[in-house]
Amino acid sequence: MTSQSNPQEFHRGPQITLSMQLTAEQLAVMKEWHASVPTLYFLDICVVGATKLSDAALERDARKKRLVEHLQNLDRSQHAFSYLLAVLEKVSDSRGVATDAELEEQILGDLTALRAFFKNARVHEPDEFVIQFLRDLRRQPIELQRSNYLSFLEAVNNRFVLKDPVAPALRLQKAKEILNEADSLSISRQQPVVALALACLYGNRAAKKLMKFKSTAEEFNAENALADIMAIPRLARFKLEIEYMGRQGGRYLRLDFITDDDGLIGVLDCFEPTAVKHENSSDVSGTQYTFTVKLKRLLTEIGPDEYEELLDLLIAESGVTPEM
Repeated sequence: MTSQSNPQEFHRGPQITLSMQLTAEQLAVMKEWHASVPTLYFLDICVVGATKLSDAALERDARKKRLVEHLQNLDRSQHAFSYLLAVLEKVSDSRGVATDAELEEQILGDLTALRAFFKNARVHEPDEFVIQFLRDLRRQPIELQRSNYLSFLEAVNNRFVLKDPVAPALRLQKAKEILNEADSLSISRQQPVVALALACLYGNRAAKKLMKFKSTAEEFNAENALADIMAIPRLARFKLEIEYMGRQGGRYLRLDFITDDDGLIGVLDCFEPTAVKHENSSDVSGTQYTFTVKLKRLLTEIGPDEYEELLDLLIAESGVTPEM
């Protein structure tokens, strides 16, 4: 007998895009209005770490100081800050050598620091919830194809050598080789890890910063690159669910993400989540994502004819079922 379950689906709400010229005063008003909307902010590990820096350390690091000042500006009673993405980063890092007890101690220390930092906003999750979330995830693959993604990234760095610029005349052929590599590893051609590899091929500087390619295989950290890339689907899941609940009368109308990673900041807006579907039964267990991808913006140096040819290749049947 097959057990049945009703899939859960969440979709992006209606959106309006406006373009206008604003004076400095009008821009300040818009920024203040934006900051007033009740929002659940997700933080990455580096941002959490910045909240623990001393005043003296911040004076020596202008970038971190600006980040902390931004967090302080968002410290308002209508907002909350979530630690869950940082937990996912920690758990998905198979290089970690901390014991379970040590990791739990680190996380509890981070949560204590966050609650001390924010005077008005709340830390969204209680300690007990975060620790149980950690124990449920510890050492389990958060992405089913994790090992394949790592192999793909290693190939992109070591074999395709995307650290170095590729002559425009050779890019399309190399793109075909990259897509064939994804096919051989049963990775969907539409997966963000593939799209970002192609972005690097076509000169996207933010994507290259995200990947952090190195000259040798020993220097390249595929785990680090994958952790940043997987923030895209992980955030999509939380964003669509939280904002759906907000439209139903929930506390937060918006989910936003704060990171100090310029590479991730530069590509994140190119992946706009439109739907997420969860299935959990004896036959099927997984999550499907639908994104609107701003592909032309990702492929910064591609010409129009080559873009159309590459687009055909990306949507071509390759016998691969998208999976994350």
